[in-house]
Amino acid sequence: MNVGGPCFGLFVDIYETLYCSMYYDDQVVKRSVNDSLITANLVAAGTGNSGSASNELAGPGGISVDINLDLYVTDCLNDRVQLFQPGEFNGTTVAGSKSLNRTITLKCPTGIILDAEKYLFIVDYGNDRVVGSSMNGFRCLVGCYGVGSQSNQLNRPFSFSFDRSGNIFVTDTINDRIQKFEYFEESCDNSLVVETMYSSSLTSNSSIYFQDCSELDSYYEAIQMNVSITGYYTFLINSEMKTMYAYIYTNNFNPFNVSDNVLSGSGDSGNQGQFKVTAVLQANMIYVIVMTTSPRNLTENFAIQGSGRSYVTFNRIREYL
Repeated sequence: MNVGGPCFGLFVDIYETLYCSMYYDDQVVKRSVNDSLITANLVAAGTGNSGSASNELAGPGGISVDINLDLYVTDCLNDRVQLFQPGEFNGTTVAGSKSLNRTITLKCPTGIILDAEKYLFIVDYGNDRVVGSSMNGFRCLVGCYGVGSQSNQLNRPFSFSFDRSGNIFVTDTINDRIQKFEYFEESCDNSLVVETMYSSSLTSNSSIYFQDCSELDSYYEAIQMNVSITGYYTFLINSEMKTMYAYIYTNNFNPFNVSDNVLSGSGDSGNQGQFKVTAVLQANMIYVIVMTTSPRNLTENFAIQGSGRSYVTFNRIREYL
């Protein structure tokens, strides 16, 4: 397969079609590996011109194709992941900037894997982490405690792979190493679950911040959380607003840079007045859960039910400077 430039990502689908993402040419091309003739490659996605429109890419990297031939592409310079369905050249943003159900902020995603249940796993290069999707939105999986060289940190991860046990292997480029993160199985033993309740409301006196540069200001409340036992925790959010979002941050929340330290997030995309956020929380670490709305300045009551291996301590943060 002669593409006239470097391939940043490769993938072979179930019909033995080879896909190549051309970072500098802003498109993905494909051809059959069984084609004995040297014919022109077919364009699978992108126009060849850098851009942010639905039919354009800017620095494509990781690619994955499912059994339905749906093509998923990490669009690095647009901070998003695009889905291109067979025969369609206009993509849909499924993660990151401008996605329909935005529960995670990406910064130059470079790697992507789609599992058999169509959950996405993404290398978030610029945020030094790996994130994954679930029924309740995206959550941070590894590299969730800031950039660095400690065993639980990454510095510019680029690509990754899973083994049959679910362990994750990540190329940690600036640290010149490959990191293995072991699979942490979620317990289904309900006898171990402890529930904690917290309730409050967003009012006209609540703090205000901008969720991103393209949105109007929104009311929010920041609540510090702590747990005493490491494990999976689920937060069930109930609200009358049906436009509520919840984001969990590690260590602190910066209202002037809301993408920093995001561990997990979700929202009421189904307008049910209820949704869940899940995350692995470490004992004796500081977490902040931020409750907010979209669109702007809606006021209403909300309740959080935390469930996990220990009680969750909730303390409202009165002011954020």
